[in-house]
Amino acid sequence: MDTETAVAVSMYKAGETVAAIIEATGLNQDEIGAAVTKNGNVFFAETPQPEQAAAPAAAALITWGMGHANARIQRLADQARAALADLQQARRREQVVSAAEEGVRQAEQLLANARRALRDAKGRPAEATHSGRPDRAELAEIRTWAAAHGHQVAPVGLIPRAVVDAYRTAQQEPAQAA
Repeated sequence: MDTETAVAVSMYKAGETVAAIIEATGLNQDEIGAAVTKNGNVFFAETPQPEQAAAPAAAALITWGMGHANARIQRLADQARAALADLQQARRREQVVSAAEEGVRQAEQLLANARRALRDAKGRPAEATHSGRPDRAELAEIRTWAAAHGHQVAPVGLIPRAVVDAYRTAQQEPAQAA
């Protein structure tokens, strides 16, 4: 990595604007983006926006203030420079978070689609899957069904999982035949 590229990456990480980096290094936005990305960071290109029209005027004021003889004006210029750098860093951070959230949303959608495809491949519709314990009403139905179909279950207490699964499978078969 040459000196200009290293300086560009360092400036970008410090929150400098792409325009300031271009001015300092002579690199163009694409070269800066490639260097920042190659270094393992997320790069957001800056497109001219209406608020950026004031940037040259703000930069000129800060430059004027930094070189002023009055210490108070120098402090104000330094505070303005620091505030702008903080705002740029906050905007970049927000862009990174938004991009990550979008990536998570897309991954969750892919996962949901994959689960749906797996469920369809196994031949079990989503509404027919039961994973919870049976409630009181279903327990009574299961006991009645089990007695009619030769399964041994106690009149009270837990029903073996195999019997519950057999009952639920039997209840799905008429719906699937229809």
